[in-house]
Amino acid sequence: MESDSVKRIESIDVLRGITILVMIFVNDLAGVSGTPAWMRHVSAQADGMTFVDVVFPAFLFIVGMSMPFAIGKRLEQGGSLWEVWKHILIRTAGLLIIGVIMVNGETVSADGLINQQLLLLIGYAGVLLVWNKPHGVHKNMISRLRYAGLLFLVVFLFLYRGNDATGIIQLRTQWWGILGLIGWAYLIAAMFYIWLRNNITGLAGIVALLYCVFFADAVGFFENLTWVNSWVSIGGALGSHSAIVVSGILAGMMLRSPKSHSDRIRWAALYGILLAILAVMLHSLHDVHRVFTYNKILATPSWCLLSSAYTIWIWVIIYWLIDVKKWKDWAKIVEPAGTNALFAYILAPILMYLLELVAYLFGGYNFYYALGGSFAIGFWRSVVFAFFVTWLAGVLRKAGIWLKL
Repeated sequence: MESDSVKRIESIDVLRGITILVMIFVNDLAGVSGTPAWMRHVSAQADGMTFVDVVFPAFLFIVGMSMPFAIGKRLEQGGSLWEVWKHILIRTAGLLIIGVIMVNGETVSADGLINQQLLLLIGYAGVLLVWNKPHGVHKNMISRLRYAGLLFLVVFLFLYRGNDATGIIQLRTQWWGILGLIGWAYLIAAMFYIWLRNNITGLAGIVALLYCVFFADAVGFFENLTWVNSWVSIGGALGSHSAIVVSGILAGMMLRSPKSHSDRIRWAALYGILLAILAVMLHSLHDVHRVFTYNKILATPSWCLLSSAYTIWIWVIIYWLIDVKKWKDWAKIVEPAGTNALFAYILAPILMYLLELVAYLFGGYNFYYALGGSFAIGFWRSVVFAFFVTWLAGVLRKAGIWLKL
């Protein structure tokens, strides 16, 4: 039987919460005038990274770290393979659907049938009703709420109008959004984990294989697979992004084994060093081809590996504070984002659309956007907003509102 320390490692939840908090902060900061370059994403042409470029891959890595504790535990406790795959496919579909709703919110037309913000809030209401997991509510009521949520989503589907889009249904997958990219990477990584879950060497080989998929796609190896390329990036979403998740799985497998605190810290630190060395070695070829640069938008392996190294090193620090020293009080502020990550993430745009709707109803002046007119004020606006969203996610969870895919 596993010890409690193996069953649950609190530092993973804390790392997830910090990642979501920072993700909300940098997304909000992107709308602030005068934000310095080191607090923004680098361009597709650049060779470099900022801390902002590490946030998304950090979340992918955490998805992988959690997989041995979730999927692995289910299988070890005798869960059927069909039930596990059902869970994986439903979660993937949910991430893709919510991702599409979020990304289409960026291109909604002002000439639609109803107000833009009201339409998007209808879509998010559908998401909350379908995927909410309320406590103490009768199953029949939950079913009714889900049917209501499906109705909201159908209404959103047919009323949505996008810029330069035509047809009765104008929702487009576009680039799937952050949640959609997480969904694709989660699906691919889960497939390999189920196949090789007790084989660390095999999974390490899969990481290398997935990076090879990226390089092969970059030179046109998959160009004839137009039906796939029209839906998803083979090299990015199915290749290098998935490699980050599998790299996280390797870390999670190490954590589940009954090692001492010092052994875990030593192994994780060395793992990070290995990932960083590989990143630097690949980057040394950046003059040969741009696929060897550090670049988030291109999803280059050098960026993936270095981001993974940073993530595991940050986890080591948090693990030492939370699981070793038991200094936990400071982490309470990010706990809601760590245990209710999906809801915390989508709560940010929901609040933005509510503010925009209020501004529309009362003369069009949006005081929140006005605060972003200067960096000095806008920076603190984004800090307060990120912590407020995290706090509100915790309050609403206690009230029975939280999402579980």
